[in-house]
Amino acid sequence: MQGTPLSAADLDAMELSHKHAPFTPEQRQIYTSIGGTPHLDMAYTVFGEVTEGIDAVDKIASSQTSEGNRPVTDIRIIHASIIQ
Repeated sequence: MQGTPLSAADLDAMELSHKHAPFTPEQRQIYTSIGGTPHLDMAYTVFGEVTEGIDAVDKIASSQTSEGNRPVTDIRIIHASIIQ
């Protein structure tokens, strides 16, 4: 998942819609500076992190999508490494 920074107004709107619990000051700082996807918090587990090759993530994120935000052409991961 590749998130983008959100505005304080975006976060306020999420809280007012009752679809998200109030954000802590720390969460607000992260979401407004680094970014993220608050609607996925507490619903999905982070299982990895890109340590190099962010250009590949950017290319995937910019691929053409169809309805439902699914890529028009399947994108396959050919190689991944586990770093401990």
